[in-house]
Amino acid sequence: LGADRPRAARYLVAAGDWARGLYANADAIRSYELALETLAACSGLEGRAVEVEERLGDVLAPAGRIADALRHLEAARTARSQQGDSIGQARLLRKIAALRWAGGDRAGAGGCLDDALALIADEPPHIEHAKLHQELGQRAFRSGDHAAALRWTQRAIDDVERLSALEPEATADDERERSAAFALALNTQGAALARCDRLDEAVARLERSGEVAHAADLPQVECRALSNLGVLYSSRDPQRAIDACERGLQTAQRIGDVGLQSRLYANLAVAYCTLTNRCDERGVGAARSAIDIDRRTGQLDHLAVSLVVLAQIEQCHGDRARALAYYREALALAEASGEAQLLFPCYDGLATLCLDDGDDAQAGRWMQLASATCERAGLDPDALVVLPFLA
Repeated sequence: LGADRPRAARYLVAAGDWARGLYANADAIRSYELALETLAACSGLEGRAVEVEERLGDVLAPAGRIADALRHLEAARTARSQQGDSIGQARLLRKIAALRWAGGDRAGAGGCLDDALALIADEPPHIEHAKLHQELGQRAFRSGDHAAALRWTQRAIDDVERLSALEPEATADDERERSAAFALALNTQGAALARCDRLDEAVARLERSGEVAHAADLPQVECRALSNLGVLYSSRDPQRAIDACERGLQTAQRIGDVGLQSRLYANLAVAYCTLTNRCDERGVGAARSAIDIDRRTGQLDHLAVSLVVLAQIEQCHGDRARALAYYREALALAEASGEAQLLFPCYDGLATLCLDDGDDAQAGRWMQLASATCERAGLDPDALVVLPFLA
């Protein structure tokens, strides 16, 4: 707060970095915002401001402020473009793509990833290649192309191994970045293998992803693996499924990542309501918590999942009106995305409601849509019932 603004900005950024390292997101946001205000009053420090814009976007996103995060990341991307920094632009486009996808803008997310890939196509080996190939694998998986997801993620793993061979004396930060890309690629491979009905391989990849993330102190990456393991364990060991989700939720709460909390709450709701007799005690509240987070943060992509979970619970409890309302809201979101693993449970749930009402004709129409959705995506309907949502 003194008169030496460049020095003040330097210390504010350091304070933000320190808070971020402790997952004190609110403190980090305040420090970075004040650093930006301070830098705005300085001349010749535009490059430093770009770095702070990106840092601020990175910490706003897990705090649930998606729109604000996008604004800062877009500002940083524009600046990197003006500087001719291809790697920096690609990194920011990848981050922007993830937030747009979470907000339901799949076309915009896909365009960002394609632009990023073109930017670094001719660049020498860099960790951004691995991270971008992993994101392309994730996009392929969520689009229903599991073979492409496996190909892209294998490229990401190959990228990491190539970098390790080229630069064996990497810094601790570089090693952590490589571990993150490697663990995320394993996670996506696990999800894709599960959809291909290769469950043993899927569990092995996801467990390995969690181990790598835990060893490298990457709690967000570990939470993603635990979320998927909670789904896969459910058909074999219900208590292990609940333990995985509870552990992931505790970690997500500790680091203040509300997006991950929503995913884990939804998975916990499924686990408690299908595997135990604690649905009213724990499951309903978990489902509502997931919906509240998704609505508050604008995570429309995951809101469909949370709504389906609560619709299924209300249906089991015999509240047809509430179940119908939740299914219809989820269906509107699922139809906008076109994703099979979101569409199928909506069609299937609406069909069973119609059967309960004795409306066989309408039930048949919903069943036909469910069947056609699975056929288009090359998915087994039974697999979507057993493994409702993976990411």
